[in-house]
Amino acid sequence: MDESSYWSRVQRIFNMMDIRTAFVTSAQVDAALDLLEQHEQGGEISAEKLDRARKIKEAVIHPDTGEKIFLPLRLSFIIPCNLVLDTLMLSARGFSQNVGAQWLNQTYNCLHYYANRNASNAESMEKIFQAYLGATASSVGAAVGLNALLDRAPQGRPWTRLARKLIPFCAVAAADVLNLGITRRDEFLQGIKVYDEKGEEVGESRRAGAMAVSACILARVSAAAPVLLLPPLVMHRLERTRFFLRHSYLKTPALMGMIALSIQAGVPLSFGIFKQKASVDVASLEPSLWNCRVSEVYYNKGL
Repeated sequence: MDESSYWSRVQRIFNMMDIRTAFVTSAQVDAALDLLEQHEQGGEISAEKLDRARKIKEAVIHPDTGEKIFLPLRLSFIIPCNLVLDTLMLSARGFSQNVGAQWLNQTYNCLHYYANRNASNAESMEKIFQAYLGATASSVGAAVGLNALLDRAPQGRPWTRLARKLIPFCAVAAADVLNLGITRRDEFLQGIKVYDEKGEEVGESRRAGAMAVSACILARVSAAAPVLLLPPLVMHRLERTRFFLRHSYLKTPALMGMIALSIQAGVPLSFGIFKQKASVDVASLEPSLWNCRVSEVYYNKGL
């Protein structure tokens, strides 16, 4: 996979988000893997078939485990899942709707993060459950707490209505930090495997694990910003226009359309900031790795 430039990484994530790859059958995945193996052994495969096989592998196969990622948790299925969840969060009104929307979103996020993690370390169900509880509690607490705070604001202030539209992003950002931090804490507490450019294991590094988790947190928060900030801010202006006052039933479809576009554009642009196969100088890692046979090592950042 080409990750040499920012735009090549953006294109790679964009291709991974192609919803058609979410529905490939197990037989099609196996056929793609066989095709790639034939190519590595010197077989002549057309460029079109080779690109298609690589696209399927990157979208479906976990880079560490080599196993197929469950369909709803693949990156290629992120638009339909998040379209529903983000619409629910941005449309939530009142205590029960806010709690329900945040709970559903964090349930999906926890499963998605785990499915696309760096799999150097096995995660126990206890740790996964702790991450799930922590993320759900933080997102629900942020959403309910900020809404309660705005309820105490002086009545009639125009900024309160706008501020409420920003609450889902604040809740999701807080939960992302806690969710990824807990789910993947073994990566910076125990370390992750690092490899040379040929893919041979060099050792394990806690510092590389911290870099991987930090990069994923930044990418996730950056990806959430355009999705949970731009559509509600635009709708805040549009819903007061004559057209939407007359056709109020179009507000939700318009919001969903903007959310879908924001996900399709925002996720590749945000995830492309960091390389999936990240590299780091050995001198920046633990002293125990300084005497290894290479000066630069690689690791799977995870998604």
